[in-house]
Amino acid sequence: MADKDYKPRVVFPYVEAGFGHIMPITAASNAFEAKYGDKCEVVRTYFFQDTGNPDMKHIEDDLVVQVRKHNHHKINGIAQFAAMAFVGQRNALNFVMRKRYKKGFESAMQYMTSLKPDLVFNTHFSTLYYANECRAKRGLDTSVVAYCPDPIVGRQWDRRSDLIVLSSENGKKKAAKTLKLPPERFATVPFLIRKDVEKYDEGKEHYREMLGIDKNKFTVLLVDGAYGEGKLEATARALVKSGMPLTVIAVCGKNEPLKNRLEALETDENVDFKVYGFTDKILLLNAAADLFVGKSGASNLAESSYLTVPQIITLYATPIEKWIGEFYIDEIGTAEKITNINKIVEKIREYMTYPERMDDKKAACLKVKTTAGGEMIADMLFEILKKRFPHLGE
Repeated sequence: MADKDYKPRVVFPYVEAGFGHIMPITAASNAFEAKYGDKCEVVRTYFFQDTGNPDMKHIEDDLVVQVRKHNHHKINGIAQFAAMAFVGQRNALNFVMRKRYKKGFESAMQYMTSLKPDLVFNTHFSTLYYANECRAKRGLDTSVVAYCPDPIVGRQWDRRSDLIVLSSENGKKKAAKTLKLPPERFATVPFLIRKDVEKYDEGKEHYREMLGIDKNKFTVLLVDGAYGEGKLEATARALVKSGMPLTVIAVCGKNEPLKNRLEALETDENVDFKVYGFTDKILLLNAAADLFVGKSGASNLAESSYLTVPQIITLYATPIEKWIGEFYIDEIGTAEKITNINKIVEKIREYMTYPERMDDKKAACLKVKTTAGGEMIADMLFEILKKRFPHLGE
């Protein structure tokens, strides 16, 4: 039995493979620390970076490469998911984590063990695998919980977890069938949005003034993930030559060559064109926008929806992004999918001319206007810990 003064260690491993995994784990860890930080020790780590081990960093770097490949060639993602379905989850995960990333495997397992977690909360399948594998093969005494940012749980999410949380009730039902687990091994919460989004409640004109852009121009935000891949460049080129009185904001993320190319573009007289690289102003940019245009990223669509910004989805890079897009199109109703650049331009022209045609999508945004998910996750984690450490409930 643990000492009554013992503070269980709750580990939140951050993984950069796109930023759709970073934002949810930030929301969860912040909420948990705010509510239970006096009773538990909160450990945040950039799992593949903090040890300085180059073999571990190689794993994360390759995960990023795979994300970018999926954005360029849709067949990559489809083929990987088909292969996983064919060989089965255990074989597929063992191959990826033990063979493909063999050089970093032992270091990753040792680091997970060295963290001495009593609970590991994961938003990426890689650390989820290591936590479960350490528990199964190395005797690590820990609870393992996952939050899947996607509305459907894919086969890459290790089924040995104690609990898998997601943000779609339909997705929860499908997950039980996909992973062949009882429904009680799953839970749902609203999408894990950062609490910071609550600050942006003063209206678009206010935030356009902060950004130094025209208060009255229809404003389009272009985002294609953390690496600016997909159709962002083609869409931007078409819009800056459209002749429409627009403000176009392009966020290139870590794609510096793209940023340089876009900054060199000549624009029509009526178009104000702003280009950003990797930025911490994405919530501000969303709050100033009338319309989000880009690929189907879970956090981006959740945050733009919270800020009442409808979306045009231009690309599904993987089956996961297809699930996300269809969730916001069919279940929530904030988005539509248009892949043809000319049709995207014409739809923007329509919305600029007749903004009331976005009213249904704006109303749908209210369905997901909540930041309660982080606190709900915090409560779930604490309840799991109380079963192992009863003194927490005293």
